[in-house]
Amino acid sequence: MGRHHRAGSQHGHRITVSQLRETLYIRLHSAAPEAVTAFCIAKPDAVVSFAVNHAPLSDILPQAAGRKVVVLVSSSDVRLTSVTVPARQAAKVLQAAPYALEDQLAEDVDTLHFALGPRQLNGSYPVAVIAKAKIEEWLTPFRAAGLMPDVLVPETLCLPEAETDRWSALAEPGHITVRSAGFNGFGCVAEDLPLFLEMADPEKQAQLRILISRSFQGDFTQLGWPVELFPGFAEPMEALLQNYRPDHSINLLQGAYSPREDFKRIWQPWRIAAILAAIWIALTGLNHGVQAFKLKRQLNAQNQENVQRFQQLFPTETRIVDLSAQAEQQFTRLKGGGASGTLLPLIGTLSSALTATPGLLLQSLQYRDGALFVALTGTDLQQLETLRAWFTQHHGTTLEVQSANAGSDGVQIRIKLTPA
Repeated sequence: MGRHHRAGSQHGHRITVSQLRETLYIRLHSAAPEAVTAFCIAKPDAVVSFAVNHAPLSDILPQAAGRKVVVLVSSSDVRLTSVTVPARQAAKVLQAAPYALEDQLAEDVDTLHFALGPRQLNGSYPVAVIAKAKIEEWLTPFRAAGLMPDVLVPETLCLPEAETDRWSALAEPGHITVRSAGFNGFGCVAEDLPLFLEMADPEKQAQLRILISRSFQGDFTQLGWPVELFPGFAEPMEALLQNYRPDHSINLLQGAYSPREDFKRIWQPWRIAAILAAIWIALTGLNHGVQAFKLKRQLNAQNQENVQRFQQLFPTETRIVDLSAQAEQQFTRLKGGGASGTLLPLIGTLSSALTATPGLLLQSLQYRDGALFVALTGTDLQQLETLRAWFTQHHGTTLEVQSANAGSDGVQIRIKLTPA
């Protein structure tokens, strides 16, 4: 049947991620979500077997997850031509193509989208021309589903590649698609085929190899061109997929519609917001850093204060290793734990003694080595004698007067209390 199959992986070729993925093929003739659409999910190594199914487009798109997406679009909406410009870089050729083809096109080139095929031996480039409005229409349901096809290819270029005197065609109910050259062809309703052939091959030199789907009921005996018929295809899409060769076709997703440009289009409206968000995050992080630095300084200052207070309370503890643990240990001892747990009883006794000796005021106290050292002030030495007399009557605590100095400001007294 002269079918051209896609070449398999050759020895030594690098296998890419896209080759390992399944492919979701969609034959898109309507972008309406409810439109019943032909589709096929094919294994990476599929060559002949393509099981075609039909479902609403909205039910097909969720199946694109994790798969390469190739969309076949109607040849009637795509014009195939070629251009020769003095440039070898594809990007520059693509920029120049609209102006080089302007005289051949009835539409304003600003309303058209252009895509290039591979450079030919004669230096020309195949060009596919499509209305921007049409390609936007096709891409709308994909964008709405958060998708972007990997390939958008005209059905004309999914037929067996034509030779000089042998063209390929696909016949299906109501429509004929013809590939008249490597990167040329047309699509028309079945009734208009003779007219289109007359314009493309007035000398009737080309033989038509026509792939016929089972549902096609047309008759080519009166066509007037030599034909070779290849019936038996259950689905028209099956014939297209068996003959689709990516390297001999044109992906319409170029220029403004390339995946990279589409990402930029989506990203651009959010660019300023993202920059502001990044600045806000940076400033917030800086502010948190400043606050953390201040807090650390405050904690260090507080810790130094705590150490000083601890050393004032417990002057015998000269080496601080773990302030919290050491303080807890000391307070446990002060509450009565161990042989030196006498602070609270001594403070209780001192409180009773001062209550019984009016005029004496407590200035400071210090506890070390099981003894309470107390600094007092009074108005005269008689108060010290009253204090002595009180401790004489209360035998649980021993009072030792370490110093007593009388002056114009009163009496400065320092005493030591120890358990009896």
